[in-house]
Amino acid sequence: MENYDSILSHDEIAQLKKKNSWITTGTLLSIWLQVSLAFIIFIIFPSPMTFIVSALIIGAKQFQMTVMMHDGAHGLMYENRKLNDLASQWLCAFPVMTDTLPYRRIHSQHHKYTETDKDPDKGLTEAFPTSNKSLWRKAFRDLTGIAGTRRYLGTLRSAWGKDLTLINHLDRFINKMHGFFITNAIIFIALFSVGSPWLYVLLWWVPMLTLFSFFYRIRSITEHSGVEGGNDLKNTRTTIVPWYLKYFLAPLNVNFHIEHHLFTFCPWYNLPKAHKMLEKKSYFPKMEIAYSYQEVYKKILYTN
Repeated sequence: MENYDSILSHDEIAQLKKKNSWITTGTLLSIWLQVSLAFIIFIIFPSPMTFIVSALIIGAKQFQMTVMMHDGAHGLMYENRKLNDLASQWLCAFPVMTDTLPYRRIHSQHHKYTETDKDPDKGLTEAFPTSNKSLWRKAFRDLTGIAGTRRYLGTLRSAWGKDLTLINHLDRFINKMHGFFITNAIIFIALFSVGSPWLYVLLWWVPMLTLFSFFYRIRSITEHSGVEGGNDLKNTRTTIVPWYLKYFLAPLNVNFHIEHHLFTFCPWYNLPKAHKMLEKKSYFPKMEIAYSYQEVYKKILYTN
């Protein structure tokens, strides 16, 4: 790991470490207000077009929840760790069937052993470089819900456990899945109360199985696939994203991934500041930076 003390001054480090609970709270409110708005749009104006619009919004916000949960796993949402974990779990992780606490344990190893054999995320990048045909197959599995269905069934099987008594299986399953069931019951009850319970499947689960999977795939590819490697400036990638794609593919500055790996104490809203600091100190030529998704696309394909 690059020693950030050798890159930034103590004052610059202090600037990047500064947390703003108002930004976090406002962002959480914004996520859930947009989800609510997406449901309302389709309820009031049901049509194929409004379904597409609402599904895109909800899929993007589900993806944003996991990005915010990632900040929560680093303890960056709130200064108070109990509040941080409470918000991360119940407003970000549980609704989309994930869990901040086990993610935190695994993710810490990813940062410690990035792109080595000990990196728990290495499997996400081992498939690259790949062929154009393989890449399209992955996109097809995401957008048709095949990959998403496999992922969530795998989560359910893991929660059930292996070789236990029925009582122990149930105890383990309830312990691991209670947050998902409670948060999703709230979503279902809210939709039921306005006479549209079927939207729980159509506009919560369909985007989560398809669009969410696709957005998450693009994120994982851009962050670590096809990178040069060798040091902390080259074993992950920062991708410059045009404004019209940020909403779907790079919420909460998740595209500044080198900055995140160098400064894991930096909340998402300070990552652009970290990026500018590195530019000012002439680090850009040493960094794995892509200035378009097309550039990343070329790097993850076989050259022959």
